[in-house]
Amino acid sequence: MTSPIADPRPRISVADAQHVEAQAIATVRGLALMVADTLRAMYDDAVYLVFYRDEYDRPELAGLRDVEGRTVCDLTGDRIPAALNDGELRAAWGSLDPQNTKDLQHLIALMDSLGGEFDDLREELCHYGDAEWTQCLPLSPHATVGGPRTAGPRHLRPYGTHHADISGAL
Repeated sequence: MTSPIADPRPRISVADAQHVEAQAIATVRGLALMVADTLRAMYDDAVYLVFYRDEYDRPELAGLRDVEGRTVCDLTGDRIPAALNDGELRAAWGSLDPQNTKDLQHLIALMDSLGGEFDDLREELCHYGDAEWTQCLPLSPHATVGGPRTAGPRHLRPYGTHHADISGAL
């Protein structure tokens, strides 16, 4: 009788998988807070990081908007004009450049791929030409998010932002 060949693929327990999932959620939430703090340090009136989904469902940066939906900074170019003068936040970016929009887009895509869930931008804050499903990362406690979503552990709301009801009131 021959002995069975060991399967080279590693197996993990359900408890280990749940632990990894919890770590991933904590990592994504921490990364969202770091990005929010960075963008607020660069633009203190920024309340929303706005992006769309491309044809492959990948996030595409649009801009930073204030509490009333006005554009604070257009993120469709290569560079963010404002400098980051906070040394601790700058160090958190490691080899990435907080003024490089491709690096910022990479972090948003990373949060997305690790299971982070973003909110819809409230309709009244959308601009003419915005995609039908404009999403955002709230950057401030003054943000009010839209859509019928319920906050959960995967929702990226770094400052416990408000959720608009169907009528749009707080």
